[in-house]
Amino acid sequence: MTHPTKIRATYKNGVIEPLDRISLPEGQALEVEIKAFPSIRSELSRDQKRALIQKICGSMKGTWGNTVEEIDAYIQSERNSWDREF
Repeated sequence: MTHPTKIRATYKNGVIEPLDRISLPEGQALEVEIKAFPSIRSELSRDQKRALIQKICGSMKGTWGNTVEEIDAYIQSERNSWDREF
């Protein structure tokens, strides 16, 4: 592996643990660039989402959608866009 490769990993107990398989010889020196992702808070319940939609129904109405399903779809599309290459 001589070209740059991206992998997913977690940081636990002071150690970076790869989530993807890595094919490197034991003891291989590496250069690591850290990009931390924002913590994902627990999901809102349907009632909490409906209440939130009602609160933002003023000037923001329709920006992300008008139903729980439309807003969920918008949020998912945004999460998916975090992994795209620029």
